Amino acid sequence: MPGESMREAEYYSSLENGSVRCGLCPHSCLLTEGASGICGARKNKGGRLRLPFHGFISSIALDPVEKKPLRRFLPGTKTFSVGFWHCTMRCPFCQNWEIAHPESVEERYLSPEDLLDMATASGAPSISFTYSEPCLHIEYVKECMVLARRRGLKTILVTNGAILDKPARDILSLTDATNVDFKSFSASTYRNILGGELEIVKNFIRIAHSNCHVEVTSLLVPGILDSPDQMEGIASCIASISRRIPLHITSYHPAFRYRKAPMSAGRMQEIAAPAFGLLEHVYFTRPFSD
Repeated sequence: MPGESMREAEYYSSLENGSVRCGLCPHSCLLTEGASGICGARKNKGGRLRLPFHGFISSIALDPVEKKPLRRFLPGTKTFSVGFWHCTMRCPFCQNWEIAHPESVEERYLSPEDLLDMATASGAPSISFTYSEPCLHIEYVKECMVLARRRGLKTILVTNGAILDKPARDILSLTDATNVDFKSFSASTYRNILGGELEIVKNFIRIAHSNCHVEVTSLLVPGILDSPDQMEGIASCIASISRRIPLHITSYHPAFRYRKAPMSAGRMQEIAAPAFGLLEHVYFTRPFSD
């Protein structure tokens, strides 16, 4: 049933006059009747926070697990990959903007049971929640993760890490491996340009490390993450949790509202250099093509 007739969300509180306060991500949106959150995927209807796109799937593919990217979890295997719609952040260089910031949503609903039937039939040993921001659809993803574990599948979460402590702990307790985007070491860049909070992401990585296998990705973007000092800050932060957490350093391609040229391979190497002395596993890639 599409959206399960706008299923009620978890992680919110009811306020006076029918308003609600979302408790999923750092925006903590205060929503009056009929209003949607900054994400566009959680809405106040009748004094309750509803999920208009619950179970709406944007993408399904069978990917190499290394594409998530994960290099030290089930290497050499495929993973059944599932994407959703919308995002908790607003990165101007979004690499998946067609589904993260859509003008319209394709109403393709799959129940968790039907999705897991497809995942099982694929023969992959894992299911990945990926592409756009899966934590925005935490209610659906948690249901799927429970079913996946019952069927013997490993669960993978590819996320920006921009969710609050309680939902982070809930979803990571059901996660076998996660890759977390670490987009900048500047709190002001996170808040004012990306629509996130640096400390929230750092906390998410700490929680992840205590619950599951974790790897981190930093996308080198001109004007956002483009200096050795920033990379040293990111790598030092990761190392303070564990030097064994793998870091993937990649380059963006111009997309969405960002048209600056990608960095040269030489400049990427200069920026990445501090990470190699701080972490045991650093994977450096040239600008990617899909």
